[in-house]
Amino acid sequence: MKKIAIVTGASRGIGRAIAILLSQHQFNVIGVYAESIEKAKKIEKEHKGIIMYQADIGKADSIPKVIQFVIDKFHQIDVVVNNAGINLWGKVEAYPLENWNRMLNVNVTAKYLFAKCAIPFLKKSNNPNIINISSRAGMNEYVFSDFTTYCSNNAAITNFSLALAKELKPDGIRVNVVIPTVTNTDRFRRTFTKTEQEEVINAGKLGTPEEVAQTVLGIIQDKKKTGEIIIDKRVFIETLA
Repeated sequence: MKKIAIVTGASRGIGRAIAILLSQHQFNVIGVYAESIEKAKKIEKEHKGIIMYQADIGKADSIPKVIQFVIDKFHQIDVVVNNAGINLWGKVEAYPLENWNRMLNVNVTAKYLFAKCAIPFLKKSNNPNIINISSRAGMNEYVFSDFTTYCSNNAAITNFSLALAKELKPDGIRVNVVIPTVTNTDRFRRTFTKTEQEEVINAGKLGTPEEVAQTVLGIIQDKKKTGEIIIDKRVFIETLA
């Protein structure tokens, strides 16, 4: 019997790679996405184990609807991969409150709500997992000027995950955090200049979405791993050199 996984941000980048890999390893995957309808349709067409579901996870009422859709169709949930995230950067002095709230809603509150709504069903699984994708920007040594909201969001994600792992350990639900290295996605190409991209590549720091997907699969397969921050070691090249 196939397992059921929810993957957010599944139409592109890391989320897309995770959804595809899990579908290749005996999972039915519900890929949650916001806007990329054509990309979502293409993924569904090419990967029969994936169903794409459009939702704005920055709106709290959308998440129970996703969970209900999954339960109505499959009657179970085994894995939740909270991958989706946004970065609306800017200096705090001029930063709009609406951007602050939007960042919190998508990056932090959505992860809380997916966990909250899925927990009753994860308790029934024989290998339940919540995996939250965070960022090195949430680590003290990697805070960036003008990225204050993004850095604080990711620090919250990491600590929420570690505390939740302790809370859910008696129920057998494993919770882990993945911090990839700088990853070759459309966000990377939008955020960094060509020169900066070349510097990352030359430093040996650039990773691929497929590598992150393999890390997620490995966590699922390792039935003892919980309450851990799984960090791509390339994150530390500069500080440990």
